[in-house]
Amino acid sequence: MKKILFFLLLPQNVFAQTDSTSIKADSIKAIFKDEVIIFSTRASNNTPTTFQTISKEELNKNNLGQDLPFLLDNTPSVVTTSDAGGGVGYTGIRIRGSDATRVNVTLNGIPVNDAESQGTYWVDLPDVVSSAQSIQIQRGIGSSTNGGSAFGGTLSMQTQTPSQKAFVEANVSGGSFSMFKINGKIGTGVRKGFFFEGSASWITSDGYIQRASSNLISYFSQIGYMKNNTLLKLVYFAGQERTYQAWNGVPEDSLKTNRRFNDLGTDYGQHQPAYRNQVDNYNQDYFQLLFAQYLRHHMNLNAGLFATLGHGYYEEYKAGQTFNNYFENHDTLDITTDLVRQKWLKNIFYGGTLALNYDYKNISATFGGLIGQYRGENFGKVIWAQNVSDFDKNVKYYDGHSIKNDFNVYAKFNYELLQKVNFYLDMQYRYVSHSTNGIDDDKWNYAFANHWHFFNPKAGILYKIKPQHHIYASYALGNREPNRDDVMAALANNKPVKPETMHNVEAGYKFLNHKFPFAINYYLMQYKDQLVLTGKLNDVGNPIKENVPVSYRTGIELTGSVKFFKKYRVSDSPPTTMYIGPFHNNYGRTLFAINYSFTYSLNKIKSFDEYIYTYDDYYTPVDSLTQIITHKNSNISFSPCIIASLELVAYPVNGLEISLTNKAVSKQYLDNTSNENRKLKPFFYSNLRISYKLPLKRDDKEIKFTLLFNNIFNRFYESNGYSYSERYYSGGATTDTYTYNYYYPQAGFNMLGGMSVRF
Repeated sequence: MKKILFFLLLPQNVFAQTDSTSIKADSIKAIFKDEVIIFSTRASNNTPTTFQTISKEELNKNNLGQDLPFLLDNTPSVVTTSDAGGGVGYTGIRIRGSDATRVNVTLNGIPVNDAESQGTYWVDLPDVVSSAQSIQIQRGIGSSTNGGSAFGGTLSMQTQTPSQKAFVEANVSGGSFSMFKINGKIGTGVRKGFFFEGSASWITSDGYIQRASSNLISYFSQIGYMKNNTLLKLVYFAGQERTYQAWNGVPEDSLKTNRRFNDLGTDYGQHQPAYRNQVDNYNQDYFQLLFAQYLRHHMNLNAGLFATLGHGYYEEYKAGQTFNNYFENHDTLDITTDLVRQKWLKNIFYGGTLALNYDYKNISATFGGLIGQYRGENFGKVIWAQNVSDFDKNVKYYDGHSIKNDFNVYAKFNYELLQKVNFYLDMQYRYVSHSTNGIDDDKWNYAFANHWHFFNPKAGILYKIKPQHHIYASYALGNREPNRDDVMAALANNKPVKPETMHNVEAGYKFLNHKFPFAINYYLMQYKDQLVLTGKLNDVGNPIKENVPVSYRTGIELTGSVKFFKKYRVSDSPPTTMYIGPFHNNYGRTLFAINYSFTYSLNKIKSFDEYIYTYDDYYTPVDSLTQIITHKNSNISFSPCIIASLELVAYPVNGLEISLTNKAVSKQYLDNTSNENRKLKPFFYSNLRISYKLPLKRDDKEIKFTLLFNNIFNRFYESNGYSYSERYYSGGATTDTYTYNYYYPQAGFNMLGGMSVRF
């Protein structure tokens, strides 16, 4: 069983080079110390599910300032987007067509997703990659983890493991749209068991879209003790962001005349310069106290205490506002004025995690869970009004308070039969309670209190035909609660909202080979009461969703690599993962590699009701004139049938790497009507990367130069958008339906360059 344990705890970006029977017990424990922190929430090679683990080295290849989603762009079934168009600021990732609210994200096994919105805002985690050791992407429901259920995928991030030697590192990069990044790191190494590491980053960019600037600062530090069978460390990560808003997108009629148009901060008539402080300003701090202990009787324990604190606001200029709509008891008449308002969010999410791992002979098991509580406050202030001066700027014109409790326990079992067959069972119970009350910005009193009990079982089997040939199949059931916006929209529209249920089937084959690793996977994601996009946005740019009874996603995913070596020696030990990067060891040096991924999918809703609202002269909905159109077997929005990537990599000499990456995405619909007039057109782009690492005599020193040329053929494309339709009732008659499409254009040709020094 030592062999299995060693493979499980290895960083999964390398092939096994040594037969594990020669690994001593103390070596296994040394590897154990930091990997055990994320061991309980990650999939292993004996887990019959679909996943990919990306190493620190692979992540850093393109880490010149763009956000994490863009560094994962070439992984299977992934589509990325950027509000500012250049990959800095507000960015997003979809996996198998599922948006960020359905992608579970953890950092050292601790949830990162916002508890109420369930999304992950990467702008609040600037340059998290510089502090990451590895990231595992599980597609579909995956294995049980902490936080909300994964309906599209899971991103499990591990912060960097302590360096055994002291080091200093500096990274500088810059490029198009005045992008600039500087990052510094320092570490003491492990001295008598104690260690300290710290880093800081500063990233700025003007953005491709007009005024879509970003000013991002992040800090990372860890201090701890690791010796023998014990690890204790305190991790602190903080992000500060100030970004000019660009979340409205570009109207369809402006794409041909001004693709970089941004109406936020203007009076829409363009009669004055844009408001300079139309910004999103938010700070987030992560505190984690992590403990791991190697126990007797083939067991180890890991535990964590955490607290995530957030506070900030977005500020906006609003023209032609009725002041008494903000302050009803003010002594002014219904005066119309331009004003500036701030919408604030203050929150804290705190709790603890615990996992006990057992591994002996042919049985391995994990028992774990989380208990956490979120407390949040949403409120707004008016800080300036053109025609009114005698008001208190500290008075909250709306205010709401929320509490959300999250508790889960899970048990995972893996039984190995004759070193050929692995049986996997994973059971999770999750309890969620969510209550909120207050007055929203429309002066509407609201209150709700919901409680959910979810049971999420998973089971599968993996069969090793030969050491290099694996086949697997699994079934998983997931349940997910609606987020705060879903519940608020349902209350406002007097419609019930239900939790979602998904049945996930995965089946595949892996060929673990050093020269041409290959994997094919089939998936079926069958939903009950899936919350799908209606096409509309709420007042902060987040999409509005509603339940549909029956929908599904099904597809085939291919991924693999073909390598050409200068030298190659066959080994009896197969690789432990579908690693597709350069490879330097006794098997040979890679001269050229072809890495590829391809997804073909169908994403359907059995029946979808489109609501087209009719408004009167005061823009008040006339409910009796609402038009309902039923669409049968329609396509789920933002779910392309084809996602493909092809990377050609050459290693002409030691230290030099040249990579040409190509990405293609088929058309996507902006809503669930399959209307050809409401879609994102297919797009294709190519990126070129050239990097050179100076050959140095000492392994602990490194000097590296990187050039990254994005969208080298200057393709114009849009990777995200939204659409809504409405009618008007005026003069006793109803107008025709008007449809409004908005898009998020991505940058044409742009470039980044950087240098990294470590010693």
